[in-house]
Amino acid sequence: MQLRKKVLSVVLVCLVILIASGAVYCFSILQGISGDRLDSSQLHINQKLDRDVSNIAVFGLDGRNDVEGDRSDTIMLVTVNYKTGNVKVTSLMRDLMVKIPETRENNVSYEKVNAAYDYGGPELAVQTLNENLDLNISDYVSIDFKCLVDVVDALGGVEINIPNESVLHWTNQYIMDDNDKVGKSDPFLTQTGVQTVTGIQALSFCRERYSDNDYMRTKRQREVFEQIAQKLFNSDIFTDLNLLGRVYPYVQTSLPLKDMTGYAKTFMSLDNKTFDGYRVPLDDYSYGDMIDGVWYLVPDTLADNAIVLHKILYGNDSDYTPSDDLMKISDTIAGQTGGKTGITIDTSAPFESYLKDSANENVVVPVEDAP
Repeated sequence: MQLRKKVLSVVLVCLVILIASGAVYCFSILQGISGDRLDSSQLHINQKLDRDVSNIAVFGLDGRNDVEGDRSDTIMLVTVNYKTGNVKVTSLMRDLMVKIPETRENNVSYEKVNAAYDYGGPELAVQTLNENLDLNISDYVSIDFKCLVDVVDALGGVEINIPNESVLHWTNQYIMDDNDKVGKSDPFLTQTGVQTVTGIQALSFCRERYSDNDYMRTKRQREVFEQIAQKLFNSDIFTDLNLLGRVYPYVQTSLPLKDMTGYAKTFMSLDNKTFDGYRVPLDDYSYGDMIDGVWYLVPDTLADNAIVLHKILYGNDSDYTPSDDLMKISDTIAGQTGGKTGITIDTSAPFESYLKDSANENVVVPVEDAP
């Protein structure tokens, strides 16, 4: 069992709406959300980036009793641009080979990015993302996968597209498992095509991986998130309060209440709010390989992927250049895997030219102001 739902964005969106509404009740709930502040001196924060763009790490954790460890099999980066009103949600592939920094218990290692959370919790996971991608993440949200079920059910379901019989079959296989683990009895899906689904059905749609691959799975996750976000921004305050009351037990975050209220008010005041979805690494700049009996997604090169990611997050006119530390990591991965070294892409090309496959196309979702 693996997928954990990276619904952080969902929760952040929910918090945004509730705070912006000025509802008193929501503050008592928000104050109950647990989580420790991160030690910024340990996070390897890139101080050179645009301060009008905020990055928050989202980790989906599996709270089921039959799953051991805390590998964050769902990792997302939520990026809010306060100048444009744009929110970008970037899926980071859990099998991506990266450098995991040294801890008291573990030496520096090169392995899957999702191992960082297991080794050192959210602080090491955030540090890992910052070091390997030259980012400035200082806050996180971790969410139990059960959260997705309650979110979708509280919203009266979400609309998804089951594209073929294979996805239908495997989604139903996961429905059996998820019903058992969560203690529900939601029905199987009976047809392909666009349809409204329950929380369990949406979770299973996000988790299933056997009909195609992990790339398409992350696309399904973003599809569900975008549907949730759209419904949240068009729901009434009573629905929002009910939703927040359901999800807050599943959430941990380093964001203090004053920061959440600040993010919410600033974002809700913007015009033309949109959500864009992306995935890293890029297909043409990564490959799968078995290394010592373990399957990895190897960046080829890590520096190339970081350059494109910064263009996605900060615009094509970003003057970002990979740091010396990142270049060392990138070349070390190349040395261990036989891949390319250095920077191989045209750094002047727009990021859109690198988004070629359907699983990595961005989807723009306009967001209407909440009532």
